[in-house]
Amino acid sequence: MIEEVDSEKNTVGQTFKASLMEDVTASNSNRVVLPHGCDVVVKLVNTKESGKFTGKSELTLSLWSVKLGDRVIDVDTQTVTKQSDSRGTRTATTTGGGAIVGAVIGGIAGGGKGAAIGAAAGAGAGAGVEAVTKGQRVKIPSETRLTFTLDNPVKI
Repeated sequence: MIEEVDSEKNTVGQTFKASLMEDVTASNSNRVVLPHGCDVVVKLVNTKESGKFTGKSELTLSLWSVKLGDRVIDVDTQTVTKQSDSRGTRTATTTGGGAIVGAVIGGIAGGGKGAAIGAAAGAGAGAGVEAVTKGQRVKIPSETRLTFTLDNPVKI
């Protein structure tokens, strides 16, 4: 990838610049049909945002075309999907962190009973934060290496 793809900035249908990192050879010989360095276009074909409390955000890309000299060759490839970390893990951490902070504050304010009340309030506040935040961000940085597989043969 030459350009970065970001779930918070990009939308389905956008295209991105990339280039071949390796030569592509014909399946029936070792003849190079696309030399490394050829410009390619990658298209964002699907996005998925994680749920409020669980799930993973996803970016799904497809290799769209390859430029060979002055020719642009359309290709049909399988998609590549990159996922964020699980939202459930973050929810558990945020909720648990809120409970710990709440217990400390409650313990200072009212002893043992205050700690229990503070823990419950803190956990609720942590879950509330997750409910109003957007899904996890997923990025495919510039210079990320992706591997695509052709769905149909390409005549060059």
